[in-house]
Formats: sequence, C-alpha cells, structure tokens
Amino acid sequence: MTVAAAIHQASARLSGLSARLDAEVLMRHVLGLSRIELYRRLFDVLTPGDEALYSVLIDRLIAGEPLQYLTGHTEFYALEFYVNPTVLIPRPETEILVAQALDIARLKTGDKHNALVIADVGCGSGAVAVTLAKHLPESVIFAIDTSPEALNLARRNAASHAVTNIEFIHGDLLDGVADRRLDIVCANLPYVPSAEARGNRFEPQLALDGGPDGLDIIRRLVSQTAARDDKPGWLLLEFGSCQSAAVKSIINQAFPGNRTEIIRDLIPLDRVSVTKLPP
Repeated sequence: MTVAAAIHQASARLSGLSARLDAEVLMRHVLGLSRIELYRRLFDVLTPGDEALYSVLIDRLIAGEPLQYLTGHTEFYALEFYVNPTVLIPRPETEILVAQALDIARLKTGDKHNALVIADVGCGSGAVAVTLAKHLPESVIFAIDTSPEALNLARRNAASHAVTNIEFIHGDLLDGVADRRLDIVCANLPYVPSAEARGNRFEPQLALDGGPDGLDIIRRLVSQTAARDDKPGWLLLEFGSCQSAAVKSIINQAFPGNRTEIIRDLIPLDRVSVTKLPP
C-alpha cells in the first residue's frame, strides 16, 4: 500500500474536521518525516512493519487516545514539548496564563531584565515553566510537582530547549519553597470536579481531579500563599469556565484588598484570574 492510499483510508475511518490532518500527523510520526517530506513520498510503498504500526495507531486514535500521546509531542506557545500519559496534555487556554505572567514580568522589570522569581505550581510537562524560562532568561523559575514522573519529563523538556534557569522541586504546592522569595505564583492545578474527571480515560487523574467542586487544590494553594510571611506580589490561577465566581470568592476571603482581573479565553469563557496581592 502506498503512503497516500494509507492516509486516504485512515481519513475515511476517522471522524471530525481534522481527520485528514490527524492521519497525516500519524503517518509523519511512523515514517519520521516532516510535512514537506511526507508530500514528496506520497507514492512510496509502505513496508509491512510501517503499515501495521500505522494501522494500530489509527485504531488507538479512533478508540479515543489523544493524538499527542500517540506521537509523544505537542505544541505550546509556539514551542515543541514531549508529552506522555504521566502528564496532562498542555491546552491552548493555558497559554493565557503564560502571557499574563510575561506581561507582569515585563511590567516589573521594564528594559532592565532584572531577575524575578516565579513559581509554576503543578508544572506537569513543564510547558509553562520552560516557556517562562525561555522568555525570561534572567529570572529563576521554580517548577513544582508532586509527581516524580512529571518532573522527569519537565526536565527533559527543559533540556530540549536548553534552558538552565529552572529549579525542579518535588513537593506539595508551595511547601518546597516556603523559605524562598517569590514574585509571581502561577498555577494550572487540577480543577475538574471528581465526577467529571473520572470520565477521562487517558490523562492522569492526579492532574485532573480537583475534588467534588474542582476547587479543593486551588483552595489549598490560596491558603498556603496567604499564610506566607513573605507573600508574592502576584497570584495567577487557571480554572474551569464555570468557576470564576467561586475562585474570586476564595481569593477575596484570603486577601482582603486584592485587585483581581478575570481573563477570558478565545471562546470567550472566564479562564484565568490575575491577582495583585496586597502588601
């Protein structure tokens, strides 16, 4: 079977607007080709091994396994990252969290490139931490997670982008940086309600399940931040589209006098809270 025929058959089996693109991405993964190289080899005949592997991957995609896990890669903030089933696949919405953190960092440092200390709590694959480190090379980024497997993958992603200004910390929320100065705390923590999280068969429950209403871990982080003697200047949180009012209430109870702005995603739905903490 030719490459083109295999892609055509796979596209017919897949559903959705991205069927052809997904079929091409998996074929590129099997053959180790760029998009241009794939188009140049459409009429090459697949080896029996490549044909069999491609068929298995298409079957897994049809069964609901995320394309990113099948290829082991995803794109985030125009950078390529390794992913695997030990971590949540970075979402486009989380790019808002990064963009807001970068805006604050630039506002604080101006053109002086002063070093800031930023904690990425629940770093997962390291997409947020690595992106911040790449854009803020003079700053120190703490990449924190309770999962050793996630931290290993985050280290691999940091190495692939040659960033050296990240300190990886295995710990629960801010426990591992209790005695460290922090300028910005940003977090994409588990915020899916438990009943809903159980419906996701492929991504790790540890990265999804936020308790009965999805906000248990966010509450704990806000509480830890409020208990610090040396509080950070800013707290940035990603949350679910129906959780905005509850998150603002949690923040207001912990930090009277705060200034919080809610940022919407492209849909547009409330997605990220940006809080200037009172001194």
